[in-house]
Amino acid sequence: RRLYPVKLDNIVAGDLPVGLSLLGNVVKEAEEEAGIHEELTSQAQYVREVSYMVETKDGLKPYPKFSFDLQLPKNFKPKNMDGEVETFYRWPISKVMEIVARGFDFKFNYNLVIIDFLLRHNLIPKNHPDFDRLAKGLRNSLNPVKTS
Repeated sequence: RRLYPVKLDNIVAGDLPVGLSLLGNVVKEAEEEAGIHEELTSQAQYVREVSYMVETKDGLKPYPKFSFDLQLPKNFKPKNMDGEVETFYRWPISKVMEIVARGFDFKFNYNLVIIDFLLRHNLIPKNHPDFDRLAKGLRNSLNPVKTS
């Protein structure tokens, strides 16, 4: 990839084009990026928006990430359909947690999506010393800077 080469990413991700619903975009991107057919991706469940801001020369720019959960069959093997993926890995969640805790092997913004998943599925328990800080940090409370 041109941006963030050699960084780990989610199995499916993409910008939201004008005129396409969130689920419609998931269906499109899942087919293009991993060969996941519509009959399966149409079962994806929207769970929430994880948002963050990036400082640019023009001010703060908001970036929403719309997260969906989709249970894939145990025998599912993703296939690179659009040439944007080098390889897929199927790791236990414990390994994913170790990688995220270690730093930035995943693209920084997808660490956020993974942390949200871990919180929602109680893989980071509520009594974890950073639980509240992590949960609050996933929802930006800043108003976007107007640039016009």
